[in-house]
Amino acid sequence: MGGVSLTDRALPLLTKLLGALPGASPRPASAGFVGFVGLVSFFAFFFGEEQGIRAEPLVYGAWRAVVHGAFPLTAAALYEAIVARRERLVAGLGAALIAACLLARLLDPPLIRENPTSWGAAALVGVALGAFALRRLGLVSAWGLGLGDWRFWAPRAGAAIALIVPSAVALVANTPSLAEFYPTHKAARGSVAALAEQMLGIGVDFLGWELLFRGFMLHGLARRDPVLAIWAQAIPFALLHFDRPQVESVLSLFGGLLAGWFCLRARSFWPLFLIHWAQMIAVASAGFVW
Repeated sequence: MGGVSLTDRALPLLTKLLGALPGASPRPASAGFVGFVGLVSFFAFFFGEEQGIRAEPLVYGAWRAVVHGAFPLTAAALYEAIVARRERLVAGLGAALIAACLLARLLDPPLIRENPTSWGAAALVGVALGAFALRRLGLVSAWGLGLGDWRFWAPRAGAAIALIVPSAVALVANTPSLAEFYPTHKAARGSVAALAEQMLGIGVDFLGWELLFRGFMLHGLARRDPVLAIWAQAIPFALLHFDRPQVESVLSLFGGLLAGWFCLRARSFWPLFLIHWAQMIAVASAGFVW
C-alpha cells in the first residue's frame, strides 16, 4: 500500500487551522464587478506607492490608511448603493470626500503634507458615511469589514500571535539584515517614545493595508472565485515586499496565501490586522534592542 504524501497530510491540518474554504457561488459575480474591484485596487496601489508623503510616522500612516483603506471602502459603498438604488446620497458624499483628498494630493502635493488635520477630518467623515451606507444596505460583512465569525478566528489569531511574536524576535536577533532594517524610522532606533509613535503609525497604516488586501480585494473577488481571490491578493502583497530584506520578501507570498485563506473563512479582515500589527511591533522592538 502506497504511503501518504506530505500534501495529503498537510491539507487536513491546514483546513483544521485555517478553516474550510467556502465553495464557489452558484451565481458568480460578473466580469464587470471583477473589473471594478481590480480598478479600485490598482488606484489604491498607485496612490499608496507613487503618491505617498514624507512625514512623521503617524501622519504617514494616516495618509496610507486613507489611500489603502478609506478609498476602497467608500468605493464599495458607492457601488453597492448604486446597484441597490438606496443610500446613494450618503455613499456618494463619503466617496466624494475621499476622492477630494486624493485629488488634492495630485494637484497640490504640499497641501497634504502640511495640513494633515484638514484631510484627516475629511477622511474620517468620508469613512463614517461609507460605513454607514454599507451597514444600512446590510453589506458590511460581504466585504469582510465586520467581525465575521469571531468565535472561529479569535482563538486562532491569539494563538498565531503567541507563536509569531517570539519567532519574529528570534528571527531578527539572528538575522543581521533584519536587525539593521528595523525599526525603519531612524529616530525610533534611539528613542522609546519615537518607537512607540512609529508603532502607532504602523497600526493606522496596517488598518488600511489589511482592509484593502484581506477585506476589499479578497472578499470582493471571492464572489467570483474564492481560490482566484486568495491568489489575487497574495501576489501584489508579495510584490510590495520586494524592497524588504530577502527573507521577508520570500515569506510574504506564503504568508499572503495563508492570510487570504484564513480571512476568507473568518469572513473578516480584522484577525490579519491584529496579527500583522503584532508581528511588526515584535520585529521593530527586536531591532531596537539588537
